[in-house]
Amino acid sequence: MTPRGKKVAFLDRDGTINAEVSFVRDVTGLVVLPGVVDALHRLHAADYEIVVVTNQSGIARGLYTEADLAHIHATLHERLHRLPRAYLHCPHLPDGGHGYGHACDCRKPAPGLLHEARELLGLQFAGGVLIGDSARDLLMGRGLPLTTIHVRSGKPAAEQRALLREAGMEPDHEAADLAAAVDWLLGA
Repeated sequence: MTPRGKKVAFLDRDGTINAEVSFVRDVTGLVVLPGVVDALHRLHAADYEIVVVTNQSGIARGLYTEADLAHIHATLHERLHRLPRAYLHCPHLPDGGHGYGHACDCRKPAPGLLHEARELLGLQFAGGVLIGDSARDLLMGRGLPLTTIHVRSGKPAAEQRALLREAGMEPDHEAADLAAAVDWLLGA
């Protein structure tokens, strides 16, 4: 268990918490999806530590800076009633080997952000959940003792299901959105 006996809920950002757009470059592009804040309150009340894990290659592409992302996450944190404990991101391009760093283990579907959360925040995976709208969100949890939930609130669901099947992975559950995922998780 995590500190104080809590479990962990790893949540994707774009398409799970906020509307899926090409790149959220500033706070004007940040639209929290319906039902998300209530779902986070329910997770928090059920003793889940909430950690947001997100790929943010817009930094490596020069579309926004680390400082811009910090401002976006600070704004999001306020809109989410300050419930997530942390926001971890990968700034690298999908193919690595570029001017902004190197090939990495933090870009989803690699599990680096999950391991970073465990080390930085003292979290345990057992009893935790991983929720996201894309195959790569869920694939990052492969082999870890996490319940996986695919939400259909972002990327095209049929396409993501096909990618998961190709990778030989079946999520534990599929839900319309984060609120429905939390309903299932908490047995509502």
